[in-house]
Amino acid sequence: MELAFSDGFECPHCHTRLDVASGGRSLAAWAGLAAGWLVWRLTRNSGGPLGDVLPELYAILAFGIVSPIVLAFSAGLELAPAAPVVDMAAASSHGASHGGEHH
Repeated sequence: MELAFSDGFECPHCHTRLDVASGGRSLAAWAGLAAGWLVWRLTRNSGGPLGDVLPELYAILAFGIVSPIVLAFSAGLELAPAAPVVDMAAASSHGASHGGEHH
């Protein structure tokens, strides 16, 4: 379930945080754009009352279908960068220095 809301996950064996490598994302985005362009090119002369809208809709759907499929098959995993540490004491003292008012 964690993968649905992020671009990485924690390895179940060594508990290391992993992310999808940027090369796989780029390849998936370019493949999706190429598929969208190809579908738009093939459907751009369609007639009818929705002839101007349907090629764009089909292109968006092609991008949305092709990109995740290419990403699923070409994505590599890499170690995720360490999350920044937030100092809660410094964050809570911000309001006190302004008299507790928000600006």
